[in-house]
Amino acid sequence: MEIRQVEQKEIEGVLDLIDEYDRPRSPRPSDEEVRSIYNAILESGGCVFGAFSTGDMVGTCTVNVCANLSWSGRPYAIIENVIVSRSHRNQGIGKAILEYATDFAQQAGCYKAALMTGSKEPATHRLYESAGFSASKQGYQIRFNA
Repeated sequence: MEIRQVEQKEIEGVLDLIDEYDRPRSPRPSDEEVRSIYNAILESGGCVFGAFSTGDMVGTCTVNVCANLSWSGRPYAIIENVIVSRSHRNQGIGKAILEYATDFAQQAGCYKAALMTGSKEPATHRLYESAGFSASKQGYQIRFNA
């Protein structure tokens, strides 16, 4: 398995994995919007990763690097859309993706990497904990038409 930054031409594979995620499907952004979003993630210091097995993308996540005024101005990372294809789950791919993402965040000078999950599945929580994450804070959100 190879984990690396996804190239612009591979974003369709990321969108396919997002469509596999257990939630109501939302309309995909246009090709122009996808290019703009991808470039914005990269320009802010973030990255979209893919896990590849025999040439096929079987997992993904996005790391957003956020500017910050505390912690001596060190940024923080938000990890989002950690998804492994249903056919490749329980093979260590999710943990490998998370380790790659946290290494990326550390190399970017981030003082922390955080993620949230809406999953109630104990296996999902074990995955995050096995990758070094702890359920140490309470998360809150407001959704806007999502």
